[in-house]
Amino acid sequence: MNWDDLKIFLAVAEAPSMRAAAKALRVSHSTVSRRIEALEGKLAARLFDRLPEGYRLTPAGHDLLPISQELRQKIDAYNLRVLGRDTELEGTIVLTMPDTVGIAVIMPYIAEFQEKFPDIIVRIDDSVEIYDLNRREADIAFRFTNEPPEHLIGRRIANAHQAIYAHKEYASAFNLSEPDCNAKWIGWGQPEDNPAWIQSSPYPHLKMAGHFNNPLIQKEAVRQKLGIGLLPCALMQNDDDFVCLSERQPYLDFWVLTHRDLKDTARLRVFREFIFGKSSELSRIFRGDFVKKGAK
Repeated sequence: MNWDDLKIFLAVAEAPSMRAAAKALRVSHSTVSRRIEALEGKLAARLFDRLPEGYRLTPAGHDLLPISQELRQKIDAYNLRVLGRDTELEGTIVLTMPDTVGIAVIMPYIAEFQEKFPDIIVRIDDSVEIYDLNRREADIAFRFTNEPPEHLIGRRIANAHQAIYAHKEYASAFNLSEPDCNAKWIGWGQPEDNPAWIQSSPYPHLKMAGHFNNPLIQKEAVRQKLGIGLLPCALMQNDDDFVCLSERQPYLDFWVLTHRDLKDTARLRVFREFIFGKSSELSRIFRGDFVKKGAK
């Protein structure tokens, strides 16, 4: 029995489904199934019952679970300590961030960093979840949060704002303040007829044109003149198709976070220092200081 076998076992035991475990491991469903069967053969014990609703731990599997989790914790702790002593400005940095941030804000800075440090390879995994930095799923997390996890260290580099935007032609075509205005909202979040964010807006009388949960898709819907949208200000920079129809309002802080055991790793330290050095620029972008005001 080796650690690679136990990683497969843990992924299946802790994931809600075999498909989710395979996705987390970045391998196929059949590979996970085959590896589990091979491990059961080595141990001469059935670790999972194969049920219609998914894999369920057997008594033998329950016995193996805490042993595997303890071993993982020790290996992860060791890896963090070793990486924390890394003094070379080379190797890979794994970043996790929402796709909106990567596309609309951070990518020019990544390009500048790679030019300065060509021996450091940047890998980006787009996600809105906090990856487990204890288990090295990522080295540095870019996250919108007002309460960063206590076990992580980092810095708040901006206060993100949002506002109401419209395509300039759409804004000119309607008198949005009229009670019988036929303009529409681009919806997001859970589908509701009259959500609180619309009720508290300057245009509570407008109906919704649909629901789009990704801000990049919402922006494109606004560009296609499907309606007006409540969008992150950072998403709207350098785009003359849009006008801002409301005051900009803060909603979440933007943090750069990492595990405390990695604070002295050279390549991670220089990346953090590089990004922190851009804080004033990033703060302006997330506030939307570049945005043109339009008629309300």
